[in-house]
Amino acid sequence: MFARCPDTYQTLNPGDTLSRTGRELLPGWTESVTHCVAMAGARASGKSLYMAVLIKQLELLARQRFQHVVVTPADSSTKQRYSEKYERPLYQEMKHMPPTPTSANVDAYQREPFIFNLGEWPAPDGVMRKNYLVIRDVAGEDLENPTVDPASMEFFQHADLVIMLFDPLKVPAIATYLAGLIPIQSGLGGNPEDVFRNLMRLLGSQRPQLALAVSKFDTLQTLDRLSDSNWKHIMGNLGAAFRRDNGFDYDPLSQQVLHLEVGSLLRLMDARSLINMVESEYRDAPYQYFAVSALGEAPRGENLSRKGIAPYRCLDPLLWYLSNHGVFVRSE
Repeated sequence: MFARCPDTYQTLNPGDTLSRTGRELLPGWTESVTHCVAMAGARASGKSLYMAVLIKQLELLARQRFQHVVVTPADSSTKQRYSEKYERPLYQEMKHMPPTPTSANVDAYQREPFIFNLGEWPAPDGVMRKNYLVIRDVAGEDLENPTVDPASMEFFQHADLVIMLFDPLKVPAIATYLAGLIPIQSGLGGNPEDVFRNLMRLLGSQRPQLALAVSKFDTLQTLDRLSDSNWKHIMGNLGAAFRRDNGFDYDPLSQQVLHLEVGSLLRLMDARSLINMVESEYRDAPYQYFAVSALGEAPRGENLSRKGIAPYRCLDPLLWYLSNHGVFVRSE
């Protein structure tokens, strides 16, 4: 059994046709392979933007690099919600996406998981099986709330991968340096340390793979425009891994270099408390640091840059996990 419940991320019995919440499963679901991902981060850290771009990048990766592989929504609910709430505002209206509603709202479209068909890949038993990405977007307001009921988010405990976004604009020194270099950003969310602390409460004793990604990395890259500062020299180092986009060519060794570099950047951003918590909680579990940018340039108010959307390393956190399972790995 390589498939889990798309609603709860818990194990299923062979031949099950209903999820653990009583919802009808897709045909042949228990014969497939699932990859269960949960998004985490404070308000305005860019989770929904990132998820919208992540799916588009997966579609492009499949189209450009793999024959007979097409990434598509697996059910009508996913297709409709992704189209209306993610694709339309970002790619058609070129607008900044509205905040994700809390799970208590009646219009919380993210209460159901998003399910995408990743095509057929060799399963651990050597059989070619259909693979699904099951991903859940979670409101930052819920993750900032230390009293949110863990039972309502039990899926975190059973996730294969948690992608947590860290907003560099929450660092006062970085925000001061960026004043005048990028448009003023309003509505910043809560403290990333509080979010991580709450995430650990929701996870309990479980430790799924953790990808801690510095989001909006394009804003940090603009620090090389400063007249003179340590950040100008750091971000002006074009040989650093965090200054090089890898396109769709994910490489584990290159990622390890990036992991070390981003860890150093986080320390320079005075995020030592967060790093200490991560390295303490995950000392016996897999975690990696990443640098991502969904847009490539900071929006101006509600409008995106007229230059278009230029994603930067958005696939890295997901490919870190998927590549270890033989998905989106090209045979030589």
